[in-house]
Amino acid sequence: MKKIIPNSYSLLLFLALISTWGASCSKDSPKPEPKPEELIIGKWYVVKITKADGTVQEPANDCEKGSYYNFNDKNEIDMVNFYLDGGECKRSSGWGEYYVVDGGKKLVVTASDGMTNTVNILTLNASALELNVMGDTMLLKKGS
Repeated sequence: MKKIIPNSYSLLLFLALISTWGASCSKDSPKPEPKPEELIIGKWYVVKITKADGTVQEPANDCEKGSYYNFNDKNEIDMVNFYLDGGECKRSSGWGEYYVVDGGKKLVVTASDGMTNTVNILTLNASALELNVMGDTMLLKKGS
């Protein structure tokens, strides 16, 4: 009887095929959903504010459209407001710290003057942030 001894090349090829087959049959695990603390990071531009009485305010001109809130990964927020003054686009700004709490349902902001406000987060995803601020709804869009 003849004894068959596989050479090392055949053995390696066989092992490679088995490992490839096993890898191709396994399911790719889905990427975890980003946490609210991660989603909020970035620059958010004001799209509109719907007042409690139903009236809607939108940025009236290109100057006002530049207003934004910038949340960074160190829990710092920059609030920048652009407005027209006598035909000239002017800027005012403030800063503070923020925390997303209650499982992503609330945003706590402490301004540089020590004043703290808590607002309800109605929507937070990769492109939209909607907040309820003292009865008014503020819609923001993520920008670059």
